[in-house]
Amino acid sequence: MASSLENGQLTKLKFTAYKAIDFSEKNTEAGEYEVMFNPAAIAVKLQVDREESQGNGSTTSEMRFKKIKPQDFQFEFIIDGTGAVTADKKNVPEEVEKFLKVVYTYNGTTHAPNYIMVRYGAVLLKTVMKTVDVNYTLFKADGTPLRAKVTIALTSCVDQELSEMVNSKSSPDLTHKRTIKQTERLVSVSYSIYDSNSYYLDVARVNGLNSFRRVATGTDVFFPPLEKTTKNA
Repeated sequence: MASSLENGQLTKLKFTAYKAIDFSEKNTEAGEYEVMFNPAAIAVKLQVDREESQGNGSTTSEMRFKKIKPQDFQFEFIIDGTGAVTADKKNVPEEVEKFLKVVYTYNGTTHAPNYIMVRYGAVLLKTVMKTVDVNYTLFKADGTPLRAKVTIALTSCVDQELSEMVNSKSSPDLTHKRTIKQTERLVSVSYSIYDSNSYYLDVARVNGLNSFRRVATGTDVFFPPLEKTTKNA
């Protein structure tokens, strides 16, 4: 992925710091970092989490599905201070410090590292950092770095509401939160999740509702997994 075009212009891979997981407010103190040269490739890692426990005396596992893990992304790019590739000479230590301020440095306000939005042309990722490797590969005679290869691994992150959407609201094995709309009834919403009319009374009880017939518009209702619903019945 040597280049990215947006409106006919070459765009650079950019990392922008945000204060919270909803990505509503940038961390202007940390700012953003635009790479000098776009990466040649983006590595994407997809993982499925499965239950690997074995029964007594068994040599195999059923490997039952548990969840799809967040996507991992890896980028590799070069910071060059020699001027051999481009006239834009960079102070490599300063550039590394700027980059780490965006993706790694502890945020004193939120007491955690920043959330990171990654933008590359049409690609937009909302992530948190996992690891950063900085390899200095060329030096001045006095030991000052002239070139660095940076490798960063990130994990996708979304807020809880979006996470519930991604995890399929129609699955009866997950806990869901629904905000009751004006035209909705608890019975019909319960049926859409459990594919059964047998659980709406349990849902009303779990949520402390006085009546399943009259649930006010805008009420947040939690629909627990079937196993938890029936156990508490």
